[in-house]
Amino acid sequence: MEKHALLVYAKKDIEKNRWFIDRLTSLFKERGVDLLLKTPEDCGEIPDPLFVINRSRDPYVSRFYEEKGIESFNNSETVRIGNDKLEEYELFKKLGLPVMETVCADTPAEEIPFSFPIIVKERAGHGGSGVFMAESADDLDRILEGKNPAEYIFQEMCDEPGIDVRLYILGGKTIAAIKRTSESDFRSNFSLGGKAEAMEPDDEMLSAAGAVCEELEPDYIGLDLIRNKGGWVVNEIEDAAGARMLYSETDLDIARLYMCHICEKSSQNAENGIE
Repeated sequence: MEKHALLVYAKKDIEKNRWFIDRLTSLFKERGVDLLLKTPEDCGEIPDPLFVINRSRDPYVSRFYEEKGIESFNNSETVRIGNDKLEEYELFKKLGLPVMETVCADTPAEEIPFSFPIIVKERAGHGGSGVFMAESADDLDRILEGKNPAEYIFQEMCDEPGIDVRLYILGGKTIAAIKRTSESDFRSNFSLGGKAEAMEPDDEMLSAAGAVCEELEPDYIGLDLIRNKGGWVVNEIEDAAGARMLYSETDLDIARLYMCHICEKSSQNAENGIE
């Protein structure tokens, strides 16, 4: 009898991630698992999957199944923190990692501990969306016009904008590092036209990744670092980390590696019986 599991995406993200969805579905099929694609709104129709791969960025999906004793990849705490940039900053501070100073955007101007230019980020943004640079108070007003300031953060600008490194972390280990650069934008995201190249992560990067993994126990995430004052500063967690740069710049088949990790972890529960 074929077993079933869930792959959950927000409806708006399905088509642009179609290749990765089809790849995961095919790989799990080889292992006797029917991977059912659902959105957060309709995943509750499947009450007893073997496990849930939650790529929707919605922590309530993971929590719903965890409360039923069903494992979610990533776990609900990783999904919650990894999709809230203020929560990420507070986690990094708690872990003693180097960060850029950050405050909620509803902080009074006189209490902001850094000067212009200021980076403005939507707390729930991802992939470079919802990120702006304000050169002045007028810019801040324009960016936040009609928006809820509690949903945004202000962040100190690093001194080497347009450069970052994405660490790809699978099963608690850094499996790749991709350096991204942009000559035309303070954001270096690959999806926004930044250039990408594989590199060897240094001890500073690996130490930061290890601290985050020890705290959150994620299954598959990206961890982004930026350059400031000659060193690497932890910037963001990407919960539903994309795979385009890995397939473009390395020989890694992240979909297969992720599938193997999930099957191995799930098979620790004898009832799952994943071969």
